[in-house]
Amino acid sequence: MESTTLKLETCCKHLRHKMMYCDARHAPRGKVDDSSDTRVFFCIKTGDALGPDAQATCPSECQSGRPCYQSAASSITRD
Repeated sequence: MESTTLKLETCCKHLRHKMMYCDARHAPRGKVDDSSDTRVFFCIKTGDALGPDAQATCPSECQSGRPCYQSAASSITRD
């Protein structure tokens, strides 16, 4: 694995990118490293680059105030 330092930013717990599945440092729900210019984000609720509200998925967009946003601290719900 790379030894680079990650800068994890808070975002919706449903936001994902593929590094989250192969590098444990990227795994925390509700936190993502947005340092890559080529990283592709997707929503696990839709399985797409658009969220349930038909808006783009990325750390700067998947924030509180959006109707589909859920923080990592929110209670467990059926997804």
